[in-house]
Amino acid sequence: MNCRSAKREKGFTLLEAVVVVGIMLVLAGFAVIQSFGSRESYLANSALDTVVGQLRLAREIAITQRRDVVITVVPGASAHIDYQVKAPVTATVEKDGPVVPAMLPKNTDFTLTTGVPDTPMAFGNMSAIYIGNVSGGPINMRFTSTGQFTDSTDVNPINGTIFIGVTGQGLSNPAYARAVTVMGGTGRVRPYTYTGQHWND
Repeated sequence: MNCRSAKREKGFTLLEAVVVVGIMLVLAGFAVIQSFGSRESYLANSALDTVVGQLRLAREIAITQRRDVVITVVPGASAHIDYQVKAPVTATVEKDGPVVPAMLPKNTDFTLTTGVPDTPMAFGNMSAIYIGNVSGGPINMRFTSTGQFTDSTDVNPINGTIFIGVTGQGLSNPAYARAVTVMGGTGRVRPYTYTGQHWND
């Protein structure tokens, strides 16, 4: 008799199995709801990483190769950020290096998101690419062999911010706003993520 009751206690009743399956479905539903919006966050973070990586790489090349490295930021459907290693001014035979582009992920662009303020660095947000107080940045902005970020004169360090966002539905959503600042005097590249209330670095 004890043997039979022990066997009955080892199994699950149909009611218990239904309850467990119900709990699993509820938890799965929460997981699906939580994942909404994560695609846009992933795209925004990926675009941010692309810009930060390209700028830091360009600065590192400028320092290690002792050459100026010109930066170009191109918004639009095929948004990208390029760098090009320049030949020394005194070179007679050596030519500039190739233009090396880094494409932003699809559905992201250099853009200002509605209602999002300037970064804590306060370099300005008059446009999505605002460098050296110029919308779009000055022509031939560059990292020098000392790591500074300057205009074409190689003398005047320039500060600036590049704002990034998700196009389409994410364009007006502050949660997908990203920014990258460059400090002219040191060439420091700093990423920012907007939380909906303030910028986090």
